[in-house]
Amino acid sequence: MPREPEPSWRDGMRSLHPDEFGSLCDLVHTVFRPGLADEYPHFYTPAHAGEMRVVVVDGRVVSHIGALRRNASIFGCTVRASSLGGVATYEEHRGNGYATALFDDTMRVCREDGVDFMLVSGYRKMYHLYGCRYVGRDWNFSISGERAGDFDDAGVELLEASADDVPAMASVYRNEPVRWMRPPSDYAHAFNGFVMNRPALVYKVCEAGMMRGYMIVQEPRAGDHRIPVQEAAGDRRCLTGALGKLVRKLGLQGLGVHVMGCDRLFQDCLQARGLTGAPANSSGTVTLINFVQFMERMRPYFAEVLGEAEAQSLVFREDGNEMIFTYGGDRVVAPDQGAAVQLIFGSLEGAEEALLKSGGRAGEVLAEVFPIPALWYGVNYL
Repeated sequence: MPREPEPSWRDGMRSLHPDEFGSLCDLVHTVFRPGLADEYPHFYTPAHAGEMRVVVVDGRVVSHIGALRRNASIFGCTVRASSLGGVATYEEHRGNGYATALFDDTMRVCREDGVDFMLVSGYRKMYHLYGCRYVGRDWNFSISGERAGDFDDAGVELLEASADDVPAMASVYRNEPVRWMRPPSDYAHAFNGFVMNRPALVYKVCEAGMMRGYMIVQEPRAGDHRIPVQEAAGDRRCLTGALGKLVRKLGLQGLGVHVMGCDRLFQDCLQARGLTGAPANSSGTVTLINFVQFMERMRPYFAEVLGEAEAQSLVFREDGNEMIFTYGGDRVVAPDQGAAVQLIFGSLEGAEEALLKSGGRAGEVLAEVFPIPALWYGVNYL
């Protein structure tokens, strides 16, 4: 459920009140672009006023940070994540520390609401100070227009999807090993708003009359010859065999496909047809909100990999800025949130390797369970 708005004092830093929604829209439309709130109907609604942190001066919303909370499933473990976005302050009110205060306050209320980690759609120095880092060991693949025929399988159909397909899309997505736990309204957003900051086209992939998967792509603008797949789910073989159909349908010179590092099947399907992936981060930057709680929630996965006794021997605690992973008499110490988030989710530059090597047996055990896959935004972008 959305967080309830706070008591109704007017000026100062607090959650938005539902009757101030118009004032918030004025702010984000001025700072970003007109109509932005309409592009993200899954968040910008008075019903989510309690999840919008604002500074109000003389009855006017002058600064804002939003954080949409959702449960997520990572290898069968239920965790809680938030997507942060809409960071905006009127130009005449900048320099007062509002954004920093709101970011700190947002992390506080997210922690109170049981959030484990936060995805941030962008990078600023302020975000870095709060531990936000680019993470993930994923892959980007690219299909050229000339090779579209190699990804155009007979028997696989690519059809335009509609809102009537939402239940089937949700059923397909629920089989993903790393996923958001979405209400149906999140899928409706893909048809009614923007996906990852661009208008979207939604296609279903069918075989033998059954939906086997779906793909959401950016709607090409004039001059766009290459676009990315913003979200894909379902049977990897069918998805691979539909990519060329998408290239041809939209008249593209190229199509980009992001594949999670843990998704060996999709990687194998693409590599078997001659593609080579380029190392890539996951989407946005990530910071930890509740380190110990997150690790405890992932313990069932640790037990699957290590065994029950070994998983129970892992101990997690915080000491000041340090985040400590202990196993037996050995320990791995992340000096701050940024180092810890890179250790947990991995990084392209391998910043976490030195920590693992310094931790003795604790480092060896953590290397078996890390990196944990980071969530891909898809329709949950904010």
